[in-house]
Amino acid sequence: MKAKLVLSLFALYVCIITANDYAFGQKLYPVQGPLATQTPQPVLTGQIRRPMFSAGPVFLLLKSWTVADGEVLQGKPKTVKATSVNMPPAEACDPPQPNLAFAWDAVYGQGFFVARILGKNIGQAVFTGSQGTVLQVESLDGRNGVAVDNKGNMYKLVW
Repeated sequence: MKAKLVLSLFALYVCIITANDYAFGQKLYPVQGPLATQTPQPVLTGQIRRPMFSAGPVFLLLKSWTVADGEVLQGKPKTVKATSVNMPPAEACDPPQPNLAFAWDAVYGQGFFVARILGKNIGQAVFTGSQGTVLQVESLDGRNGVAVDNKGNMYKLVW
């Protein structure tokens, strides 16, 4: 009886994780730039690798983002230490940057990067698409983060 229950629960688990690449609901919402002025605002959707089991942050499983026009951006997240404050002039914010300190402060409030991010390990990735789009994404805890692209947009990451 217990073996059937365990087998049934395992089968349900496999069905759930393989049925939908978007199961974790990773989204990028535009907060500044051309996409933020559109109505309705386009939302970028992340797609993850589907491991059977994962002990690490879900952010590190990201493999791509799909933008509003259907372009798929590919990349591989890694863990980095936020060791410097990067505040480039607004016209020089295209990715890749050493970090997105300016975006953290713009999205979460002035001084947020220094108070909450600096010195910590964060997830960081640069995703590129076949139509020339470049997107840099950072996440502190796998649930919250920021992103910028080379088209003048800044995003809030929400999981």
